[in-house]
Amino acid sequence: LSYGIVPDNLSSIVHVYGLRIQIKGNWHPAYDAFCQMQEPYAVTMENLQELTAVQPEGDRVYIIENEMVFSYLLEQLKNVKKTILCTSGQPRTAALKLIEALLKSGVEIFYSGDLDPDGIRIADSLWKRFNEKIQIWRMAPEDYEKSLSAEAIGKNGIAKINAIAHPILRETAEY
Repeated sequence: LSYGIVPDNLSSIVHVYGLRIQIKGNWHPAYDAFCQMQEPYAVTMENLQELTAVQPEGDRVYIIENEMVFSYLLEQLKNVKKTILCTSGQPRTAALKLIEALLKSGVEIFYSGDLDPDGIRIADSLWKRFNEKIQIWRMAPEDYEKSLSAEAIGKNGIAKINAIAHPILRETAEY
């Protein structure tokens, strides 16, 4: 985007819960309705072309990689004022644009991903991009230990976690 290359604005998508979005200086009535109804919604990069501001519910935002975790949290947090984003894997341009807008709003951001090589690598790349502005959440070695499976990590998986820089994620990767 910074070099004028336009991505596919429709497949760049993020799922959102509890976030008001301002477009061209006006709060978007559809996103406001989703917030009032306490329902999740999907936002594409096309929808965010004229983004001017965001207003999260509460003072914390949780970003989740996994759709099933997102669904579970929505079910558990009925009637709780929270903002949750779901990236469905690697954050696309739409998710990154919302994260940047959220950071400008001054809210605390917590990120949690799958405790597999891809999930740890995604968390590490977000940390590298945004530094301590995004807190890694529920990805420490003790969280990994609680979720251990019998599935072995292959050579490709090991290669993915060799370059992890975040201290806690590095510890988890070495576990």
